[in-house]
Amino acid sequence: MEEAEKEAAQLRQEARQKAEQMMAADREEAQKRAAEIIRRAEEEARTEAQSLISEARLNKRLSLLETRRKWVDLVLDKAFEMAGLVNPSLQKTIVTRQGIEREKIEAERLRQELRFRLEKLILELLGI
Repeated sequence: MEEAEKEAAQLRQEARQKAEQMMAADREEAQKRAAEIIRRAEEEARTEAQSLISEARLNKRLSLLETRRKWVDLVLDKAFEMAGLVNPSLQKTIVTRQGIEREKIEAERLRQELRFRLEKLILELLGI
């Protein structure tokens, strides 16, 4: 009977050790998984933050562009008004080797051409 008790005690001890080893292995695996989850979450957060920063920069640039266009349009409106070109029938003179040609140009088309030139000039003056 003593031998049976010793063997039972030894089996219990081995079972405890095996359980502790399994728990330690499970704990280590859980820590690895947690570290990986944290790493992924941090990476996703960095990516999301970078995306938000990029979007904010883009929105700022678009806003500045829209403001600049409004100012250019305002200047063009005032210039057309001061020159009496509100609703005129304008002509464009084109000099070629064959001679001089006249082409009708709508006020809006002239406005677009001038807007492009003004925006380009503004960018050059600002060094952008």
